[in-house]
Amino acid sequence: MPDFDLFDTLALPRNLTDPHPFYAWLRANHPVYLNPDGFAYVSCYEHAALLKDPNIRDAAEDDANSYTLRTINQTLIKSVPPRHTELRRVGAAAFDRSFLVQARAQVKKEAERLADELAAAIAVDGTADLHSLFSLPFTLRAAALVFGIPDDDFDMLASLPARVFQAIYPKTTPAAVADADDASRTLFTYMHDAVRSRRFTPGSGFARLTDVSGDMQTDDIALLCWLLWSASYTSALAAIDLAVLTLIENPETAPLLHHRTGAWIEEALRYRSPHVINSINLTTRREMTIGAVTLPPHTPIRFLIAAMNRDETVFPSADTFDPRRNGAPHIAFGKGIHSCIGAQLARMELSVALTTLATRLPHLTLAGKPTWRAYTTQRLCSTFPVTSY
Repeated sequence: MPDFDLFDTLALPRNLTDPHPFYAWLRANHPVYLNPDGFAYVSCYEHAALLKDPNIRDAAEDDANSYTLRTINQTLIKSVPPRHTELRRVGAAAFDRSFLVQARAQVKKEAERLADELAAAIAVDGTADLHSLFSLPFTLRAAALVFGIPDDDFDMLASLPARVFQAIYPKTTPAAVADADDASRTLFTYMHDAVRSRRFTPGSGFARLTDVSGDMQTDDIALLCWLLWSASYTSALAAIDLAVLTLIENPETAPLLHHRTGAWIEEALRYRSPHVINSINLTTRREMTIGAVTLPPHTPIRFLIAAMNRDETVFPSADTFDPRRNGAPHIAFGKGIHSCIGAQLARMELSVALTTLATRLPHLTLAGKPTWRAYTTQRLCSTFPVTSY
């Protein structure tokens, strides 16, 4: 077994630019890779079924040292039925399909406003940063509109998710975890008070969630809101940047984006999955054998989602972007009962963002290479320079 650190390897410039050759090597040679730090990394699609296994839902030994990780361990991500079933039922009220259809009009107006501002910036300077001027503000504003965050509270809440996520990133530092914990406490206090005072916009996602909660404890309702707001932007943010890059590289598929939007988006999610690994720490409860590797109890295990979605044994010509592709479903949003509860919101955001950009800026192209952040659970941009001809 080679002795390299997986995330140090992913942080190499060539792998930040394109990690998929490394993923292919990993699948072929070490489909279950035991990292020097004791983590197990799984990269083959066939093992994605383990994502729904209750035997990997234990807390890690050092989770108790972080308020953020302790809080995550109380949410539906780490829970099992029957608690998981009830939390998921209540949380799903924020993402009801008919409700998202109604919210789409407001979200589209926000996308159009930001796309026009991006176009204006390009007209003035020749180039602009798609990530900071469109993708980031769009995902935050869309989530605020859907969940019902009052305008007066938006600026304070918008800065918190990025800080919260510091606690779960690989190779995070004690200072970053402390900052994440401070943000997590601030966010939970806000959500607890907002649930009690019914501060959310009437009829919004969080108001609907509260309405169907029945006799659920206020702490549990606030936990749901805490989780959904914390997770509302990173995956969608990464997915939008990655999908725009795919569209720029495959301009001949633009008509399919307009006429078969859903199929185009599903293939984009497979082709460039927003998650490097599943975001939350998972730990084996008992001894488990995956492929040819036996993991002892209490082994931290992470799933390389983007690698799994390029597995050639499941997706023929996996390195080709093909919106007409049929076959196995991707796992960009996980699998089974623990799949992403906000997947439909993310799909709606992708649909609105991509069709709006393709309409408002049909000749959008790169003005330089995007830069990527290292040591994150999602494949997040730092900059995404674009222009229009």
